[in-house]
Amino acid sequence: MKLTQLRVNHIETPMGFQINPLSFSWKVEEADGAKYQKSARIMVKKGKDVLFDSKEEESADSLDYPVDLSLSPRTRYQWSVCVTADNQEKAAEESWFETGKMDEPWQGKWITPALDQSVQPILARTFDVHKKPVKARLYLCGLGIYEVYINGKKVGNEFLAPGYHSYDFHLQVQTYDVTDYLERGKNEIRIWLGDGWFKGRLGFDGGYTNLYGDRCYAIGELYMEQDDGTETLLCTDESWKSKASSITFSNIYDGEVYDARLEELDDWKGVRICEPEGCKELSDRYSLPIVKKESFPVQEVIQTPKQELVFDFGQNLTGWVEFDCSLPAGTQIKLTSSEIMQDGCFYHDNLRTAKTEFIYISNGKKAHVRPHFTFYGFRYMKVECDCMVDQKDFTAYHLRSDFDQTGWIETGNQKVNQLFLNALWSQKDNFLDVPTDCPQRDERLGWTGDAQVFSETACYNMFMPAFYRKYLWDMRAEQSILGGSVPNVVPRLKKGMVAEHGSCPWADAGVIIPWNVFLHYGSRTLLQECYPGMKAWINCERKKEEALGGPHLIKDGFHFADWLALDNEQPGPFGATDPLYIASAYYYQGAKIISQAAKMLTEGIRQEDPKICEYEKDAKEYGRLAEEILQAIQTTYFDENGCCVCKTQTGSAIAVEFGLMPEKQKEEGERLEERVRRNGSHLNTGFVGTTLLCPALTHTGHHTTAVDLLLNEEFPGWLYCVNLGATTIWERWNSVLPDGKISEEGMNSLNHYSYGSIEAWMYSDVCGIRPSRPGFREAVIEPHPDKCLKYAECTLDTAAGRYTVKWNCQNDGSVTYEVQVPFGAQARMRFPDGKCEKLTAGTYQFVR
Repeated sequence: MKLTQLRVNHIETPMGFQINPLSFSWKVEEADGAKYQKSARIMVKKGKDVLFDSKEEESADSLDYPVDLSLSPRTRYQWSVCVTADNQEKAAEESWFETGKMDEPWQGKWITPALDQSVQPILARTFDVHKKPVKARLYLCGLGIYEVYINGKKVGNEFLAPGYHSYDFHLQVQTYDVTDYLERGKNEIRIWLGDGWFKGRLGFDGGYTNLYGDRCYAIGELYMEQDDGTETLLCTDESWKSKASSITFSNIYDGEVYDARLEELDDWKGVRICEPEGCKELSDRYSLPIVKKESFPVQEVIQTPKQELVFDFGQNLTGWVEFDCSLPAGTQIKLTSSEIMQDGCFYHDNLRTAKTEFIYISNGKKAHVRPHFTFYGFRYMKVECDCMVDQKDFTAYHLRSDFDQTGWIETGNQKVNQLFLNALWSQKDNFLDVPTDCPQRDERLGWTGDAQVFSETACYNMFMPAFYRKYLWDMRAEQSILGGSVPNVVPRLKKGMVAEHGSCPWADAGVIIPWNVFLHYGSRTLLQECYPGMKAWINCERKKEEALGGPHLIKDGFHFADWLALDNEQPGPFGATDPLYIASAYYYQGAKIISQAAKMLTEGIRQEDPKICEYEKDAKEYGRLAEEILQAIQTTYFDENGCCVCKTQTGSAIAVEFGLMPEKQKEEGERLEERVRRNGSHLNTGFVGTTLLCPALTHTGHHTTAVDLLLNEEFPGWLYCVNLGATTIWERWNSVLPDGKISEEGMNSLNHYSYGSIEAWMYSDVCGIRPSRPGFREAVIEPHPDKCLKYAECTLDTAAGRYTVKWNCQNDGSVTYEVQVPFGAQARMRFPDGKCEKLTAGTYQFVR
């Protein structure tokens, strides 16, 4: 038996992260013979001093163990957990976390270069180190984005710091261990700055610049500790100098120009003390680091009919291309990114106004070259250079926030397996500090609707709690000035259409994302942190609808609703399902979730906690509100026979999955199945309906029809895109036409994850694993074997441990099942014939 994945606030060995509230978690693995945790002992130390000791505690929750400690800034703490299993076997493990600046006053000052505002500057300082320190920490924030170098070496492995967040509510500080970067004698620190999201172009149709500031800034403190305990501090102040960097242009959408000939220029100027206006205080980071996660060599070299040289990396990915080169001085190499070829030639008009270029101008020296302050969404790179280039010198690197895969599915259908990878890759590509809609064109914004419909799939695929914690913090910050309303995009652009808010089901992300995160990871600490924002959105809806009088329904407002559905006879991106019906259904669902969340929170806190009264009150109040909304929906949107009056696939799917007419659910499922069949066994749903369609069919006894939709290879359908070579999910069902041409309808991103939400159904119904208690401490395993798929196998590293579920259809008509339940968990196995088995930790095989 061993303990793994010791995490603090869902991060292993966090340094400088926002640590309040403080919660620990761990997993038990290789527990042969042991079934569950009998007790655990958690200790927290500062050096040799014990700050917290739980003693042996039978109720210690490995998913979420909150500890109330008064912590000091810039301090490392050790923590340990010792688990005793039911068979008395013990296992122990230690880890650590280190606080950042916390609320400690800053001695460093905000500085900005004494240069033209349009340049991408370098800020620098030389300093002497008389004795190499035993410990050195750098606390730094640079705006827009930055990289820091000490003695010519890049510090850390993250890029595009400090990331993209609501700068007008908080400025995130990164903490770096720089002990090994310092040398005895003279040292130099350089901070390279770029425009990034802070002041660069954002938004579509040309976008906006200088949304948060019109200059680049930095603030930092470098603490160097000697072995005798003495400490030296180096701060950003008037003594620093600045110059223009070799990056003559950078922009998130348009790319970067790097002129290596400027590297040796010694044209240093001063700096000015200047604080960024309109921004809130510095805070320890929430954002996970943006890092390189995977690499791809060139898969194919294409010489197009237009005599273009194009490298195909085989996968639509987010990141950049790096290369080694030794070119004559003044030689330029230009890379331009795209997602698709057209008529065998390079094409990127679907990226709208985004130039997506990288230009490097050589200084005649051998160099390893990469972008610094931009990123690209691409599969192809057009290469333009006057000299010969070797494909072996070029490598594509995938960038994303630093989280890892937790879910895997494989079936007997290779096209379905490719679909799984496509959705997985669209998540990887779009989860770069915020869950963006797309990573390539002049947009790349944190659209809340896309994030909402995909959030359940996201939590199956990847370990998401820390990533979503940051996104939801920004969301609550934006809500605070909108009366609780949730923006269409987070962070919210303050100009144009993207400044709007309160549209269903985009704004419903404020409730549904934190609830899905709770169901998957079981952290009441995180749910409690998110709860005020969840409640604020429902209260906002309630205030508006009550002001209009009448029953508890959403009665007005703009709503994206079933965005990009195909069932509307009128041209345009809006579906045919009544948007106010959809909005009212989500209103009901949100109120019900608040009631359930309040009940869960009462179970997770001490009876003497004053919040327990609030939660008990909320559980009743929002439960009552949900019932009143449901009654109003039934009266308004269902006829005397209990049929939904919104006679669309989406209308029925919502009715089934949200339980709007529970006693008539089977009948509504039959109507849904009939609508699919009348449509030639094709779907015609948009963002809302697609997420709910297959689950609604399965849950009403029409799983075969749901599988038929999955396996449909015609437009519209998931495998239509696979057959046309997609390696990610498209924005539209027909973003690419059967002849390989981009659709003329517009909005044709080929890396939009929303329709990849089908994967949640693949996990929960095809493979059949879903939580019956938050965090998968208890699970329902209810596979739906289908001979068209032959077999399905799911591996899921849940918060409680690893589950595996595999079914295989045999030639004699029987089905074999293999199931693994992790230590400390239990599951109820349900078979298609209605029989059940209660399973504890262990491995099982069945034949039915």
